Amino acid sequence: MKHLFSYSVYQPLNNIPGQGTPIERLDALGCDGLELFTLYDDVPAEYGAESLAVHLPYAVDWYGGWTGRLDASEFDAENVRPVMFGRDRSEAVSNIVLAIKKASALGPAYGVFHAGNSNIDEVMLHAHTDDDRDVLRALAEMMNLVAAELGGEMPFRIAFENLWWSGLKLKDERERRFLEDHLEFDNWGFCLDTGHMMNTLPDAYDEDAAIDGLLKIFDRYSRDMKDRVRTMHFHLSTSAEYRNTFEERPRPPGEGVTKTIEAVYPHIMNIDQHRPFSSVRCVEIAETISPDFLTHEMIGSGSGDAHKDLLQQTAFFRRRSSDAGST
Repeated sequence: MKHLFSYSVYQPLNNIPGQGTPIERLDALGCDGLELFTLYDDVPAEYGAESLAVHLPYAVDWYGGWTGRLDASEFDAENVRPVMFGRDRSEAVSNIVLAIKKASALGPAYGVFHAGNSNIDEVMLHAHTDDDRDVLRALAEMMNLVAAELGGEMPFRIAFENLWWSGLKLKDERERRFLEDHLEFDNWGFCLDTGHMMNTLPDAYDEDAAIDGLLKIFDRYSRDMKDRVRTMHFHLSTSAEYRNTFEERPRPPGEGVTKTIEAVYPHIMNIDQHRPFSSVRCVEIAETISPDFLTHEMIGSGSGDAHKDLLQQTAFFRRRSSDAGST
């Protein structure tokens, strides 16, 4: 299992602390390389050697765009991308194809793609009305068109990532079977995000409860399901109290999408905490699935120092490796 550090083309490699080359500094932090968040432009050459995988750009409410629920007239060709990929279906497909082609230059082992959707009208509500299966059906339709534009197959494995919004949650086998029936290309799997899954658990009030909740879900996974999970995003989220008690805020009539996104950002961060694990039990999560890649996503409310949080998490795996070597 290779350990990766979540990074972005917005972040210079010299931000990684330590001595030596970027790879040597990553090794000192317990990582083999980067999972690099890419966009729609050429990836700067400096990231080539370190980036073993990519995280493709996402759109906040792509399903709203795909189904025509959102008003595309709010956007131009550039600012529509982070909201719904494109102003119409054709433009959305073209932009996803562009993102994949740009990322392909790195020769990544996989590219993460969000397979859930945050309905911009309901993001501050407790209940979300979009049906999970409808979102997954639209996802399959959209990605089949993307694959067709790329010659019928993806140039690298697409790792569909679970969220706590409508769409992919990975809490049972039905989603895997649904996608196997509806996707027309073969080069895909799952990126299981531990924190996102914890955000679906109503009793994830503390670290032990959150870990126990995930292990119970994994106990029900078949071998076929585990084989689809080739990568994990690894972080802790114990936001049950906030999720169960936050005050709802219906989207004000006439409020623009950009303003809504800015207003709800603190709410999303309160749910999706991206904290480092503090218990060695976290290793059980990774070992139960045994993915090829484990990406440490330290972008939230931990110590305030992402590299310190990374060391805290990777230390558990170093300790386990050291203990195994001494027996």
